[in-house]
Amino acid sequence: MALPKSALRAEVPAKHPFESCFVSLGGHSAEQALTALTAAVHAAQREMNAFAWLADALPGATLKPALAFGTVGELYRSYTRPAELGRLKAIGRF
Repeated sequence: MALPKSALRAEVPAKHPFESCFVSLGGHSAEQALTALTAAVHAAQREMNAFAWLADALPGATLKPALAFGTVGELYRSYTRPAELGRLKAIGRF
């Protein structure tokens, strides 16, 4: 009995790109984290320390050390710039 190759492979759900900024999301989803980050940027909290913001916005979540020492604005840019580049490459306009 021959099974198709796709039936033999385990399906791994696609990882949200924003998850790469975290060591652990602490039970929060990447969408929740991105929504909270976007709200912080719109509320003029760009200069706030990212670690302090995260402790208030998403208790239990842990940023990667290089991002935790930065600001909320730097965290936002570290996610949005690669995401925009990926979207541009996907549509072929670069």
